[in-house]
Amino acid sequence: MSLTYNYMNILMSSLLTGSVLLVGPVGAQEEPLTLSEARGAAATGSLDALAARARAQAAQEQRSASSAFLFPQLFAEAGAIRSNDPVAAFGARLRQGAFTQEHFDPVRLNDPGALTDWSGAVGAEWAPFDAAAMSGRTALTLEADAAMRGAEWALRAAVFRAEALYLGAVAATGRRRAALAALEAARATLRRVELRVSEGVLTEADAMQARAAVETARAREIEVERSVADARERLAVALGWAPGRIPVPTDTAFADIEAPIRDPERRPDLEASALGARAAEERAREASRARLPSVRGFARLESHAPSAFSDRRSDWTAGFVVRVPLFTGFAVTARQRATAAQAEAYRLEHELRLRGARAEVAEAARALDAARQGTGAAVAAWEAAEEAARLVRLRFDEGLVTTAELLATEAKAADLRTAAVDARLGLTLASARLDFLTHTTTQDVER
Repeated sequence: MSLTYNYMNILMSSLLTGSVLLVGPVGAQEEPLTLSEARGAAATGSLDALAARARAQAAQEQRSASSAFLFPQLFAEAGAIRSNDPVAAFGARLRQGAFTQEHFDPVRLNDPGALTDWSGAVGAEWAPFDAAAMSGRTALTLEADAAMRGAEWALRAAVFRAEALYLGAVAATGRRRAALAALEAARATLRRVELRVSEGVLTEADAMQARAAVETARAREIEVERSVADARERLAVALGWAPGRIPVPTDTAFADIEAPIRDPERRPDLEASALGARAAEERAREASRARLPSVRGFARLESHAPSAFSDRRSDWTAGFVVRVPLFTGFAVTARQRATAAQAEAYRLEHELRLRGARAEVAEAARALDAARQGTGAAVAAWEAAEEAARLVRLRFDEGLVTTAELLATEAKAADLRTAAVDARLGLTLASARLDFLTHTTTQDVER
């Protein structure tokens, strides 16, 4: 009774899982894809990489904007006012050159009546010496360079992510093959057991065990089929493909890369971190230089007239201003302390990133060495288990082992075959990860 109950549970679970898998993306189109094509697609289509490039472009434009103070700022103005305010009327009439003797009458001075003044002006301003602005410009330049290096690293990370997901999709396909082989072996065993039951050598309980093994293998095959679809979907997202395009990896053999171990300090992400720390130092310098005097020059040519189309009178003004901050309500001191603390935080964070990267490289090297040894052991274990299953089948046919022993041996062989697939994937991923962590340029993304 217990065997029948378990068998029905396995059967229902398989049917339900299978019904879910039958519902797939409507209009999905499978497209064969090599690993080299996946790298290229990620380099040009990854949304992460594109966003990093956009941020780098924004930083470049901000750097350009920070250089504006190096050039004279030109402007033009036009406008009109109408007022009966005595001071405004006096000044407007004086600027228009319209004063006569009668306008000095105290009555007219006190009550001039409404006066219209149309004006136009062109001018220029220039701050040729501003030490704080120079430091701000240098800081923005460093930040823009950091953003560019960060975009390079984002590109490399996008390519590596696509490579890892590609390998994951290949491994999922390998697990599916292993699951199909296990299912076929379970069905063959069921046929053997049913034959022995019909001969009266085994009981119905043995047949139920064999049927349960078949349904277990079916459930595993359905689950692996789902994981194949999931892996391909994740790969499509990493490539930046539109919904409905499903990549189907075509490469199945991968070489173990001999990546030389380098100091990662020249990696783009760590160079970006170092540039960020230098930019923070320059921000602290900018805050300190706010105490220094600044020089600003200006020039202005303007005209005034009583109406828009009447003759105008022009005047010009030119000069310069030296500004020395004497007391700013302790704002400069507070900014100095804040930016100095921020610079120290950036320095410490960069040191932490650098140490972490070196540890990560050493860890990746150890992981690669362990993966090489583990893969050999996993493949040897699978081959031994396959041979053991073959021998147990022969002994089963001779009536020397039980059904439970045969099913256990075949289940072990199936598990070890999947483990061998995972070990090969782990080796390739470990090799690719070390290669990713130790390269210092992006020139190899199409390798």
